Amino acid sequence: MKKIFTYVAIPSTDFGRAFAFYSAITGGLINRNPHVPFPMAYFVDKEGKEVGHLFQLPNFKPSLDGPIVYMELSEDLNDTLVLVEKAGGKVLMQKTLIAPGKGYWALFTDTDGNRLALHSIE
Repeated sequence: MKKIFTYVAIPSTDFGRAFAFYSAITGGLINRNPHVPFPMAYFVDKEGKEVGHLFQLPNFKPSLDGPIVYMELSEDLNDTLVLVEKAGGKVLMQKTLIAPGKGYWALFTDTDGNRLALHSIE
């Protein structure tokens, strides 16, 4: 076993709005999947590997509660937090030191109300 967590799925109630939000904050590292009968797009890492997806289905609801997904999108979280707000998200917690040598984290909500986190070493 190489990893405990290998993939993430993020629900949406307004797929078009959510796709635009994640496209803005990831620098376009999300691609629509036209081969399924519901709105879906894959998150890809910088090597093009699919690492998760955004989707819209009736019985899956965005939430502020539950597990927190961490995203690593930039060396300085403040750069990404600016993009989060410009794209319509809300910053819940500014860049905060976790512990020396463990890096920083910040919390935000996407345009559907999902709570996510950012992580960086610097």
